[in-house]
Amino acid sequence: MDREIKYVPPLVSGNRFKEYNDQHKTLGKCNLDVGGYIRVSTAKESQKSSIENQKKILKEWASINGYNLVRFYIDVKSGAYSYLRNEMQQLREDIKKGIINGVISKEIARTSRDIMDILELKRSLGDYGAFFISLKENYDSRTDDDEFLLVIHAGLAQKERKTTASRVKVTQLLKAKEGKTNVASPAFGYMLTPDKQYLMVNDETSKIYRLIVEKFLEGWGQLKICKYLNSQGIPSKRGEKWHTNSIRTILTNPVYLGITIYNATTMVRDSTGRQKRLVRPESEWIIRHNTHEPLITNEEYEKVQQIINERKEKDSKEWSCEKKYLLSGFLYCSVCNGKIYGGKQPSKAKNPKEPYYFYYVDQNRYGICDTKSKYWDMGKVDSLVMEHLKNFFKDRELLEESIRAKQYLFDKKLIQEKKLREELQKSLDKINVAIRKQQEAFESEVILIDEYKVRMSELREKKNELIQKIDVLNKKLEKSDSIDIKLNTILDKVIGLIENLDKLDYNLKEVVLKKLVKRIFISADYSLKFDYTFEED
Repeated sequence: MDREIKYVPPLVSGNRFKEYNDQHKTLGKCNLDVGGYIRVSTAKESQKSSIENQKKILKEWASINGYNLVRFYIDVKSGAYSYLRNEMQQLREDIKKGIINGVISKEIARTSRDIMDILELKRSLGDYGAFFISLKENYDSRTDDDEFLLVIHAGLAQKERKTTASRVKVTQLLKAKEGKTNVASPAFGYMLTPDKQYLMVNDETSKIYRLIVEKFLEGWGQLKICKYLNSQGIPSKRGEKWHTNSIRTILTNPVYLGITIYNATTMVRDSTGRQKRLVRPESEWIIRHNTHEPLITNEEYEKVQQIINERKEKDSKEWSCEKKYLLSGFLYCSVCNGKIYGGKQPSKAKNPKEPYYFYYVDQNRYGICDTKSKYWDMGKVDSLVMEHLKNFFKDRELLEESIRAKQYLFDKKLIQEKKLREELQKSLDKINVAIRKQQEAFESEVILIDEYKVRMSELREKKNELIQKIDVLNKKLEKSDSIDIKLNTILDKVIGLIENLDKLDYNLKEVVLKKLVKRIFISADYSLKFDYTFEED
């Protein structure tokens, strides 16, 4: 019996198109696995009943309409920007994996209150043949190909969000003008009054604030203050360890003068759809004095700011682009694995152009090394590191081999499949050449039509078999191919950047290091060993 020939048009056989997932096919089917999406704005006790109410409604609807509700996805987040919600992202992942075939929600506003956000969600679900249903609007994405209804419903939801936000904004502006607070979490050293309208001094944390100010005015640096607070077991505002950024925020915050500032910033959505905070013109700021008890005098506050600015100015003068601690945070001792820090001291040569000698030092904090401390010339180490990076990244084959050797990025089990696909592709190329020769032979009347038909039938059959096998492998290797493309793109960019590494300024060199290098181990003889970021297990 003759085998049935599968006819494939050249538009399909000549391209690697993804298979179309038609969400309309699920219309009328029973027992489809779906997820129920629930969102509430806040974690208040009153919102918990809303969650339970939405659960009951979705369960009842799914039961009546023959859907299998396998999981609830519950977010406690504001209405806009669904990309910020963890459960929404999990829902998308489950759609991709085929765990659920669709999503049901009580109303469109539960998913998002932004038109573009809702459209993106509907389309991304459709890419995987999944659908979206909203009960309140009686909306089903499978019956709205032109998205006209969705745009209308989404527009109403967005309008409602902006109206609500406008009402809240007006209330907050009025409170700010009256000297009341709009913050839910007061600055360190303060707490909310019982009516939550004003700030009042926190007897415990205000003492810590005064300690920070007094130590800073005594000459302590931000890092020294951090170490002291952490050594005394004093928690930060969030109950965690202290960091220099939190000390700096406290020292520069004018709230401790008894001042309330509101409407200084705003959130907007950029061209990528992400939230972005921008500073408003100062003329729009609402500043009110004497709204709460101050914890610092004007003289002390001005002195603190003066010290901060002087230190900042001093640092900017002392450090040129070539004389910063470029490798701090990257260098480790090869013996004790301890961190190596940058330092400087007056130059013994008394050269006005080089008033300081810069070095890296291992302080042997673990007591493992054979010397109390070890020093390396900073200029020499920086040069050796830059030269090593240039040489390593110029060797494309070595770089690619280092990346591919890591199991987390490339599945070694797919190597055989890739080789098989290459062999099949070569066979397919030969078949195409043979088909072209048969066509030329027939057109030149070298062979008769009967012989031509037989040979072409055999060749096309073999071609279709090869195409089907290659398509199966393409689907299996889709993720790996995507990584290959990204890898080659990254390699081209990295190699181009590394070639000009010596010409980059300090900031760009630091960016390159952070992207490529995790740790650098150095020995007493200046020998180096690199741990790259792409070599992590």
